[in-house]
Amino acid sequence: MSLYTTNYIYTPLNQLKGGTIVNVYGVVKFFKPPYLSKGTDYCSVVTIVDQTNVKLTCLLFSGNYEALPIIYKNGDIVRFHRLKIQVYKKETQGITSSGFASLTFEGTLGAPIIPRTSSKYFNFTTEDHKMVETLRVWASTHMSPSWTLLKLCDVQPMQYFDLTCQLLGKAEVDGASFLLKVWDGTRTPFPSWRVLIQDLVLEGDLSHIHRLQNLTIDILVYDNHVHVARSLKVGSFLRIYSLHTKLQSMNSENQTMLSLEFHLHGGTSYGRGIRVLPETNSDVDQLKKDLESANLTANQHSDVICQSEPDDSFPSGILLRPPCWRSVARSQLTATSAS
Repeated sequence: MSLYTTNYIYTPLNQLKGGTIVNVYGVVKFFKPPYLSKGTDYCSVVTIVDQTNVKLTCLLFSGNYEALPIIYKNGDIVRFHRLKIQVYKKETQGITSSGFASLTFEGTLGAPIIPRTSSKYFNFTTEDHKMVETLRVWASTHMSPSWTLLKLCDVQPMQYFDLTCQLLGKAEVDGASFLLKVWDGTRTPFPSWRVLIQDLVLEGDLSHIHRLQNLTIDILVYDNHVHVARSLKVGSFLRIYSLHTKLQSMNSENQTMLSLEFHLHGGTSYGRGIRVLPETNSDVDQLKKDLESANLTANQHSDVICQSEPDDSFPSGILLRPPCWRSVARSQLTATSAS
């Protein structure tokens, strides 16, 4: 941390004016994890709000992925220095300017106030500490918790949600899609589909994956997320944003078989993306406890693999594992969609 004693002035979001460069604090209401723009820079979109109840959407660019705000979920608190304010189509927005810098803090009341930043030198005073605490208190009564963050045991078909999980294995499926095998210590309400690949192609501890097979899910990620998926290290802790569930039905021996598919579609709409979480993250602490207490033998189901019907929503060659249940009441399949 820097020993600088510079006194920064922070502008409330309801007092921003086009053409100025300001310093601001805010609570994250929406964000897109950094992604490659059409040029050579990485881009992140962050919408923040403060006690004035004014929202500001910021378009942030940098040639360095780590230089963009390290945001893990809605409700995090950010501090932006040297943010340029402009008016575009009658909407006030913030963009990066020369010397832009950011700090991010966990928004949970009582959590340690530890700045997240890739910079080795930054200014953080007792006044900054008070600002973060004040925003935490305000957000706790004025902003709803992130309802999109779910555990696997709570997901339903036709949902979009964020998942905190550990990566157990990964494999190339084809040029446009990639397989991630993950778990969070809980079991889905419907058997999860399985992508049939050669074990030699799968990167990960095969015996460990087999031991946890009752609790793992297969996720197919597409297009722009493939290069991120390739770079992930097995064993790392992830947050996957805007993951989509879909119920696949198959007919076998005059019975309807159902399994739950997981897709991370291409693009960045609705904040789609993947971010690695550090082991110091409080959500990772809870995840580790869930993994340690997981029941590895409960509700086991058949390992028989059956071929799915052709479907253009995912690549050919993917095979699904049917569920052990003989039937599932249609009334249980209440679909909830989140945008």
